[in-house]
Parts: sequence; structure tokens; C-alpha cells
Amino acid sequence: MIEIYLARAEVPEGMKKYQWEHELGKKLLFLGLKEQYGIEAPAEQIRFGTGTYGKPYLKDFPHIHYNISHTDGMAVCGFSHRELGVDVERIRDYKDNVLRKVMSESEKDGMRELSEKERGEYFFRIWTLKESYGKAVGTGIVMPMSDITFTLSDIGNPGCSVPGVSFFQKLLEDGVVLSVCQKGNEKVNVTLNPVF
Repeated sequence: MIEIYLARAEVPEGMKKYQWEHELGKKLLFLGLKEQYGIEAPAEQIRFGTGTYGKPYLKDFPHIHYNISHTDGMAVCGFSHRELGVDVERIRDYKDNVLRKVMSESEKDGMRELSEKERGEYFFRIWTLKESYGKAVGTGIVMPMSDITFTLSDIGNPGCSVPGVSFFQKLLEDGVVLSVCQKGNEKVNVTLNPVF
């Protein structure tokens, strides 16, 4: 089971959007540690490490896997017993030249079959799945994104050309896509915990 904490909040006056979203993600991390694992240590006592490509982990709690993502006034933090990656993005305009770097040939074919109006959602569904995969395996987007192919269902658990990982995807309100990747072949079950 994956627990996802999510929060939306207006950026406080005098604070930069990215900085606020980052702080919101950290608040969700500490809330989840308290609620899911009974860990109430002050933030300064939590020791973090980073993997080869910079993925953070909890040095004193290696059995707790978490990942944070944020976009446009929203932050999410996921927790699992396995390595995971989460990505959240608002559906918006994108640059066509990004398609060749991100999408496999079959994904590009799938996009060409859609109306112009449907393409933004399709792009960000694919993008967030690939981001969540890169975060789960710890490489981030340094891996060649077009080497991975996703098969989208209406929503829920999309298919992936890479074995040994499972996915969950949900369209949230306000045109936001949430994608989750977990190492392992078991179906991903997600509980959403809206905070504020």
C-alpha cells in the first residue's frame, strides 16, 4: 500500500513559489512520518542522505521509502515499503520539440491519433509516468525517456515496457496529473490523504 499525502496552499506573500512548494512537501513528509510510522522527531534531528543521482532517503529509517513532488501550489509526498517515485504536474502547454526526447515512437503515434485538445493531458500523463519511474529507480530524468513506453488505460494502473515496476495514475481536480511508480510487480494500491 502506498500512502500519498497531498496539500494545496496559496504562496504566502514574500515567498517564492518554488520555495513554498518545497516547504509544503517537507511538511507533508513530517506529517506522514508521524501518522504512518509514529516518528515525531524534530526536523533538525532527521538525517537525510542522497543516492548516486541525488535521490534523498532517511538515513536512520532505511525501511521507509518516500518521495516528494510539487507543482503550481500543490505538493505530494508518497510513502511505501518499497522504492517509489511520485510526480505531479498541472496540464498546460508544452513545447513540441520535447516530444522527441520524452516519447517513444508508439507514444508519439498514440498522440497523433488524439485531437489537439486531448494532447496536453496525454503528454502530461506520459511525462509524469516517466518522471515517477526515474525517481523510483533513483536516476531521475538522466535516463533516456524515449526508451520506455507506456500504455495508458482510461486511468488507474498504466502498463509499462520495463519489467519489475508498477504504476498508478490519477487525474486530480484542477487539471493536475498524479503518477506513482513502485519497484516490484505487485499492483499499486494508493490511498490519498488530502491535508489542506
